[in-house]
Amino acid sequence: MPHTVRVAAAAVAFAVLPFIASCDAQGHTQAGLPTPVRTVQDASAVQARVEGTPATQRRTITAGGLQRSYLLTIPPGASGARRLPLIFVFHGYNEDAESIHRYSHLDRADALVVYMDGRDKAWAPAPYATTTGEQDLAFVDAVRAQLDGEFGVDRARVFAAGLSNGGGFAAYVGCQRAQDFTAIATVSAAFYERVSEGCSQIPLKHIDFHGTNDTVIGYNGGTRHQTVYDSVDTMLDEAAERNHCFPAAVTSNPSANLTERRWQQCDAALVHYRVSGGQHVWPGGGNDPTRTVTEDFATRRILEFFGVSYR
Repeated sequence: MPHTVRVAAAAVAFAVLPFIASCDAQGHTQAGLPTPVRTVQDASAVQARVEGTPATQRRTITAGGLQRSYLLTIPPGASGARRLPLIFVFHGYNEDAESIHRYSHLDRADALVVYMDGRDKAWAPAPYATTTGEQDLAFVDAVRAQLDGEFGVDRARVFAAGLSNGGGFAAYVGCQRAQDFTAIATVSAAFYERVSEGCSQIPLKHIDFHGTNDTVIGYNGGTRHQTVYDSVDTMLDEAAERNHCFPAAVTSNPSANLTERRWQQCDAALVHYRVSGGQHVWPGGGNDPTRTVTEDFATRRILEFFGVSYR
């Protein structure tokens, strides 16, 4: 084995020791969380870190009375020596963790990135979800606690992002767990009427993207699955009020297809990108056929907004 791989392997083993030591004889952490099942635990994960690419693991955990699964990407050079940001990512309806992992390219972040699998490919509180909001929040809480115990997450840099139904759930997480999250990113998001129900009034940084040609979740709101969802402007008005922003946003046009709105004098930043001709996609991602924005546009802007490096 080359010397560099031996050194990296030793570093990984050293970082894992505190986590192993915290487990009891039944394989549970001291917090009562089950030990995750990992499918990438061999030299290939170590080699990925040596070569400068993120290692990817499939894990399972029991939360809210259900067995749940997620993908975790670990950036090169991750160790207990530095506290890493943590980004939760939520897929759209009828998608899964693998699909949003492929098209969002968020594993280019210098952060732990968790791609969560919704039960029956959906997230509460959407009308088609088979879980309750409490069950999905318990899943988020359990994964957050698990990764914090294992890696020593930077608790001042914990984020949520999602597309469509997952974007609505990212907003729901931001409402229900405002004290635990630093910022949210919502993309082509479905803001069903229950998403903001009982929302915390703690200001929370928020960046949003939506295309004008979105025929799934219309920019101007509508009804889907016999349930009303808010227009983008209604959602932004609520976010501006929550963040104590000056009512009128400053508008600019970074390109022919983009309108940027930034609210001023906020207690927490609020930014929106209106994509002219944009569809129900992750703008600039692997699922965007429109070429209305540059490659990885949404991903780069999200990570910049989060204050996380893009590799």
